[in-house]
Amino acid sequence: MVSVAMIAYNKERLIARAIEGVVRQRAPFAIELIIVDDASTDATLGVARMWQERYPDIIKVFANKTNLGLQANYIEAFSHCTGKYLAICDADDYWCSPSKLRRQVRYMEKNPGCAITFHRVVNHYTADSTKSLSNGGQRVDTTIADLARSNYITNLSVVYRRSLVDLRNLPEWLADDRSPDYAMHMLYAAGGTIHYFRRPMGVYHIAGEGAWSMTERYRRLEMSLSVRHRLMVHFAHMPEVVARLRGAAESILLAMVAASGNDTVRRDSAIALLMADNPSATPEDIIRAATSKASAPPLLRRLLTAIRRAVSRLMPISAARLIP
Repeated sequence: MVSVAMIAYNKERLIARAIEGVVRQRAPFAIELIIVDDASTDATLGVARMWQERYPDIIKVFANKTNLGLQANYIEAFSHCTGKYLAICDADDYWCSPSKLRRQVRYMEKNPGCAITFHRVVNHYTADSTKSLSNGGQRVDTTIADLARSNYITNLSVVYRRSLVDLRNLPEWLADDRSPDYAMHMLYAAGGTIHYFRRPMGVYHIAGEGAWSMTERYRRLEMSLSVRHRLMVHFAHMPEVVARLRGAAESILLAMVAASGNDTVRRDSAIALLMADNPSATPEDIIRAATSKASAPPLLRRLLTAIRRAVSRLMPISAARLIP
């Protein structure tokens, strides 16, 4: 009924927890866990095969001879999936509710027009070990037009209706996208509605943003911009979706201006792209807008940090793993 795709590279200390969250699902249907190791140089593959020996009816392990990279490894994992539904759990994340798949699949079986279900997650910030809950104020039912504005779906929470997208014939550009999760959400969302569960049923590890250099931040924004440009071409027949993707792209470009720092070439490149769609704007207007958007008031930043720490004390990871 459900194929779970798990990609892994050098996650020997974390992958067992991820596998455990899958094999301990309490569901009245069969699941398969597809693990693809991307030529790890540590013991990741050995740990995965040890679990395969324990659960041979559930786990299938594949090993790439050479390192394919994140996006190509996802595509490789998808090619082995055979279930009616497709779920994703990377090796450094894990599911903390044994009823996750049962709840999501039950809803999708009753609602054949639903293309995607997803749920709230516990965000675990590895830099300072604080936690927060995702999707505050999230609407329960949304569409591709809503998703075009921003990506509100955490990859480990998703269940797709697999037949809606030909996983063996994905767009060629997807193999070049270093962060393919949003593109996959959009491709599936074109086939139906999106349903959200407020119950947190997974733990998502987030590397500390504060540790990123300006260059790293800029490159991440460039990747986000690139996928939106490609999605605009892919969904050219859906004007509302394209308009919302364009709005998201403009916000990303403003963030790129702010993240350019002292690199005038990068700043001027982002400004030029913004001015192409907004010819009446001046570079000074754009810089002011980018600076205003990037600088949250210090009091607000301190408040958000305090809230996150308070949530962390109330929501230890050990307890999160026992959510029924």
